[in-house]
Amino acid sequence: MGVTFRRRISWPENDLLFPAELFNVTVPPGLCSMDVRVPNIVDINKMNQLSSGAGYSSSSGGLSSAYGFVNPKLTAIFPNPAAQWRRTPAPGAKNSDYGPCQFQFTGGEVILDLTLEIYVITAAEIDPNDDLSLQIFACVYEHELLHVVDALDIVNNWLPPRLNMEPDVARYLGQGQPYVYGTSTMRASQLEKEFRTSTTNPLQASIFNLWATESNRRESLRDTPAQYKMVSDKVNALQGRQANRPHH
Repeated sequence: MGVTFRRRISWPENDLLFPAELFNVTVPPGLCSMDVRVPNIVDINKMNQLSSGAGYSSSSGGLSSAYGFVNPKLTAIFPNPAAQWRRTPAPGAKNSDYGPCQFQFTGGEVILDLTLEIYVITAAEIDPNDDLSLQIFACVYEHELLHVVDALDIVNNWLPPRLNMEPDVARYLGQGQPYVYGTSTMRASQLEKEFRTSTTNPLQASIFNLWATESNRRESLRDTPAQYKMVSDKVNALQGRQANRPHH
């Protein structure tokens, strides 16, 4: 018995790698070339929709809702739930064909499945023939890469050691204590199917909540008004130079 956490990181919306050195983009420490992806270019309406749709997010209208946005999502997955959970009637259950039931974790790995998406607004899209355009993109994109650094650091370094101290994880996954689930009106077979296929059962929710709290904390630090103003002022100055240069 026992639990092992394995990390899995994917970019479902950003298949292509971004050649940062070709566009004078400085990649922050902590990222490798596989972590630097071509962003999706979206208009302001789509950007606002994306940033407001991140249910865990506590963004206060900072940079993430103006020029760029990184959307991390974490799901805890049991690769083989039928083998990893043993079902028995809960103590006091009057009929073994009905709930409540208790589920006992028999061991194995839990996948910490992190998906990342990165977006940049159309106003910051690269024009290869315009040096000021490249500078604007670099300013916006380099900030978004800091959010990527945070997301990867949380899953790779911050989260795993803290999971074993999370009360529900320690009790039900680490120690294998039985978890009581369902009511006497639910058929045991249906209850078992629901428990094993749900990605929002309390154990997975406990892992998600631990991750989301730290993710929100770091996001708010990256997107303070002062940080936002630094990037915004630089972008505005570059856009001003674009607008005021002579046309031939």
